[in-house]
Amino acid sequence: MGAAVRRRRTRLARARRGRRARARLARTRWHRWVVPATLLALSLLVPALARAQDAATDSLTLRWTATGDDGTLGTAAQYDLRMSDVTLSEANWEQAAALSGLPVPAVSGTEQQCVVRGLVPGATYYFALRVRDDAGNWSEVSNVVRWDGELDESPPPTPTGLAAALSGDGIGLTWDPSTAPDLAGYSVYRATAEIGPYVRLNPELVAAPEYQDDALPDGARSLWYRVTATDVSGNESAQSAAVAGLETSAALALAWRIAPVFPNPSRVGQPIVVPVILEAAGRARLDFVDAAGHLVRRLDLSHLAAGYQEVEWDGRNDAGRVVAPGAYRGWLVAGDVRLSTRLVRVP
Repeated sequence: MGAAVRRRRTRLARARRGRRARARLARTRWHRWVVPATLLALSLLVPALARAQDAATDSLTLRWTATGDDGTLGTAAQYDLRMSDVTLSEANWEQAAALSGLPVPAVSGTEQQCVVRGLVPGATYYFALRVRDDAGNWSEVSNVVRWDGELDESPPPTPTGLAAALSGDGIGLTWDPSTAPDLAGYSVYRATAEIGPYVRLNPELVAAPEYQDDALPDGARSLWYRVTATDVSGNESAQSAAVAGLETSAALALAWRIAPVFPNPSRVGQPIVVPVILEAAGRARLDFVDAAGHLVRRLDLSHLAAGYQEVEWDGRNDAGRVVAPGAYRGWLVAGDVRLSTRLVRVP
């Protein structure tokens, strides 16, 4: 009887130890899940706040790009937009007035806005934004936007110093930085003739005074560019003086240049045209090489006169065979001058 009791007690003790071990394992699994989730929540991004002046002096539109629930991923849970007559910070956030009518947070990367009404003309207001994730974590305070209650209808100065040059497989543009204190960014316009019409290239404002145009239209013989500046109130300057990025005019100062080919990409067997400018006659050639750098075709340009020329390549190698699909590069070679442009052949 005593042995049976001891065996029963042993089984009960083992069962209790098993239950305690399973409980510890469950707690361990819970903590292993909770800790990463909390750390991810702490990576909540701060939205950047911008303003756009409304037509009336008693209202203002505030715009921002939605951040995610976890950095740039997912959707945040709540916005907190506040207004004050002094600049905003973490220290005085709770004393600032919380604004109503905010949009529900959208998917990360979505442009959102809120219209603030009932502002007093001539008064100064400060606005800032915070965002909360599903775990209840709040971001830091965004940048502070100031509004002085006066309708800004004055555009920034017209950009100056616009210059264009062949760059890589496109055209690189640079211009003098704007002196406007409330500059929001720049817009770049392009046309196939100096007189226009000019079409805006950038969907969003360009922050720096430079732009790379790699999406050149096929067959363009002439490309012209203008630039404008826009302030935070949405006022756009007049367009800058036009500059030629690609010009076939004989008046263009002669210098060794090679422009993007057209069409590009092109089909196997389809001829392509390579626009070049020859500084001098009698000593230039075009070398076409494959992705490995092997020469596939050499065209002698010594018979061409100086100036703008359009050189056609039939897509065949020096043996007369059609080259295979792939990436190639055309090199304009003249003495020490070596300029290139990229081209792609597709089936």
